[in-house]
Amino acid sequence: METATLLYLLLAILIAFLLAVFQYLYKNSEKSQLKYWLFCLRFLSVFLILLLFINPSTKKQIINIVKPNLIVAVDNSSSIKYALQNNYVKKTVEKFKEHPVLNKKFNLNYYSLGTSLKPLDSLNFNEKQTNLSQPLNEFSELYKNEFSPVVLITDGNQTIGNNLEYIHYKKPVFPLIVGDTTEVEDIFIDKININKSTYIHNKLPVEIFVNYKGSNTIAKNLNIYYKRKKVFSKKLEFSENQTVQIASFYLTAEEKGNQYYTAKIEELKDELNTINNSKSFSINVIEETSKIAIVSSILHPDLGMFKKAIESNKQREVSIFNSKNFKENTSNYQLIILYQPTADFKSIFDDINKNKLSYFIISGISTDWNFLNTVQTNVSKNVVLQTEDYSPIFNHSYESFLFQDIGFSNLPPLEDLFGNVSFKVPYHTLFYKQIGAIETKEPLLATFENSQQKIGLLLGENSWKWRMSSYSNHQTFELFDGFIAHLIQYLSSNNSANRLQVDINPIYYTSETIQVTANYLDQNLNADTRAKLWMTIMNKASKVINKIPFSKAKSNFYLEISNIPAGEYSYNISIENQDVTASGNFSIVPFEVEQQFSNSNDVSLNFLATKTKGSIYFENQEDFLIETLLNDKRFKNVQKSSVVKSSLINWKWILGIIILLLSLEWFTRKYYGKI
Repeated sequence: METATLLYLLLAILIAFLLAVFQYLYKNSEKSQLKYWLFCLRFLSVFLILLLFINPSTKKQIINIVKPNLIVAVDNSSSIKYALQNNYVKKTVEKFKEHPVLNKKFNLNYYSLGTSLKPLDSLNFNEKQTNLSQPLNEFSELYKNEFSPVVLITDGNQTIGNNLEYIHYKKPVFPLIVGDTTEVEDIFIDKININKSTYIHNKLPVEIFVNYKGSNTIAKNLNIYYKRKKVFSKKLEFSENQTVQIASFYLTAEEKGNQYYTAKIEELKDELNTINNSKSFSINVIEETSKIAIVSSILHPDLGMFKKAIESNKQREVSIFNSKNFKENTSNYQLIILYQPTADFKSIFDDINKNKLSYFIISGISTDWNFLNTVQTNVSKNVVLQTEDYSPIFNHSYESFLFQDIGFSNLPPLEDLFGNVSFKVPYHTLFYKQIGAIETKEPLLATFENSQQKIGLLLGENSWKWRMSSYSNHQTFELFDGFIAHLIQYLSSNNSANRLQVDINPIYYTSETIQVTANYLDQNLNADTRAKLWMTIMNKASKVINKIPFSKAKSNFYLEISNIPAGEYSYNISIENQDVTASGNFSIVPFEVEQQFSNSNDVSLNFLATKTKGSIYFENQEDFLIETLLNDKRFKNVQKSSVVKSSLINWKWILGIIILLLSLEWFTRKYYGKI
């Protein structure tokens, strides 16, 4: 007991004693035992009342035996059902729930996993995706102060989430893998790379990755279908050592709007999983004609080269102007190519910046960089009166648009003034510079965006030699002109004039959640979040119409749609009380990602078990798993002691004693006539 509390108790005894003495003994000459009994009653009642005011507390040590937690996470995705393992998984979970020794040793906590982690209520195996990393991350937070091993009942096939190799879970994990892990022969389309949009009659590059699992040497045809007609075919050869083939080819867009294609690789003999042999993709074909202006103060072969290469696409029209007498309305052009700008370009730059137009700067030995450094703030260059030759190095990681390497490293060098280039905005490099045999990370051709403008910068003249060299190497201008077409398409496609901008994919799979974002600008082209946006969707076959409101998300509008049946759909996005709309089409393609797996995956789970000092088990080994858990000496009951502090004011019987003492004193005095 604390010293202060002890002093308060002594003071309470003294006060109770003095009050009782003053009441019954002080100047009381009566010779009877009654006054002493009343003295005792008053002393005790006053002392107990003061004791409640002091409220001393007592401490009691309680010892508890705490059982370790055992987390049982069960894969509730549809891949379990497709592999015919749903009944086995249910029986295994029931075995865990009904095992008396296991439940005596552990506190069992059950969860189901799929797209997200949930407490296990029932298993229906209808989850469309499998995320194995999220549960372990959440368990790290939920049980961070407890030693909690995890039993992971799954087939190991993950469709979303981080790779298990990068998960840092510090408790033992015991995967119980259901299904057959035997590697079966399988061929499937893994990935399709393609630009989302192109102009009509333009040739669009397509890149398809086809994977093979097996030990035989085979040859299968990859076919591309458009409106059920075969438009491309290529034979691919695979073997045990050559398991991946990349098919690169061109498709010609003949009709405007969203055009849908299907890629299909021929099936293997007795192949178990043929669903992953095909995959659909789409292209948005634009019909509008683009007008391009090339402005220069000098005559140069590059001007004719760019005009020829750009106009190889019939949807583009190129005009060449002299900077000294350029009086055109720049807003009539989708892109302005500024060839070796000098001070004569001042008014042109003013118009470009005023109208927020996209432009493409090509520099060379006649470029006035002192003027360029002052007329725009995106990029600057400190030049010296010395020229240098720069060869291109293609950047395979370039992000703005897709294009394959057509042998750019074999093209002749460009000539430009020597000097360091500094960018004031984030940029993407398409070509790096190579000076002689030295490869650098300095950009030779770069693109960037500033506000609503797209800007390109080519640091060198004599690119006409590139086109001639490409023809010499490939016996066609098509490849190089295709590269110029994609560069010009990216730079000239600017939707800043459209006040309602919508981001929606042209194709979705039935297992996906459709996510649509929209941005609405007011008359001054400022983001306006006060508007109310609606999306009307119509199934083209059934004519069923749904109208769904958008939600606000910061400066944008956001919409999610799920559980829509496969089919062709048209949509219209409107703004309440505004004459501004956006419309288009999209397609829902039947596709079950959980059906793409032909066998269970034990590789990553085995790595996870080893990393966390657990162990891996396979189907029908659940009894061995339970035995391991029971015999593992790491999982012991923990004895925890806790000190419970109990305040005296919580002792209700003391109040009863006080009432009894005061009542007894009052009745005694009443009986003997002392009142």
